[in-house]
Amino acid sequence: MGYKLLSVIIPTLNEEENLGLCVKSLSEQTRQNFEVIIADGGSVDRTVELALDNGFNVISVEKTRPHDVSTAKNLGAKYATGDVLFFLDADMSLERNAFDVLYDGYRNPDVVGIALKVMPSDPKRIERVMYQCNNYMARISNKIGFHELSYFSCHSYRRDAFMQVGGFRTDLYACEDLDLSLRLRYLGKYLVTPRSTIFTSPRRLREWSNTGYLYKYVRYLTEYYIMDRVSDYYDDLN
Repeated sequence: MGYKLLSVIIPTLNEEENLGLCVKSLSEQTRQNFEVIIADGGSVDRTVELALDNGFNVISVEKTRPHDVSTAKNLGAKYATGDVLFFLDADMSLERNAFDVLYDGYRNPDVVGIALKVMPSDPKRIERVMYQCNNYMARISNKIGFHELSYFSCHSYRRDAFMQVGGFRTDLYACEDLDLSLRLRYLGKYLVTPRSTIFTSPRRLREWSNTGYLYKYVRYLTEYYIMDRVSDYYDDLN
């Protein structure tokens, strides 16, 4: 069996305009044995109302800094009842077979984490190329043992393995997913599969600009691998 129940954990902050597409893609999944936990950081729009209307569990997160996603994810995992945790952003949507692909992957008891392909929604040509390169880097680096040289996030993990390594580090301002995948490699296999796709808004990329994104990409990864830290956080998106 791949898993008994999948827990989808979504950190939110004023995501009323974006949550609808995510909800729609969840409702269209071909495998429906999942729960949704919204870890909300103090939304003042209709985010919480929309979540409750769709039958999601909502928990409140006390943030300690802007974009404090590690705290939100860890709290969501604490309240999750599924044996696999799947972390999404509110501006993401999934191909209909996403949960089937995860289920098939977790049939292997040695697998502790699975990442899907990530592509931008409504992309410009350069954005599509950048994301394709990131997907390629994720797959190659996983094969050679780094697990992540890309800058993608929102992966899935076996809950027991996630808890065993202590979840996401809350002292990291970025690269928390990369760090977790590296710690998980000592417990089992980590898969990066192109069999299903997560579509995400390129709004962060557009806010930073292409060159700004590449600068932060290289800077964050360099700081993490050399100094085991990231020196500054990035602000929440509005």
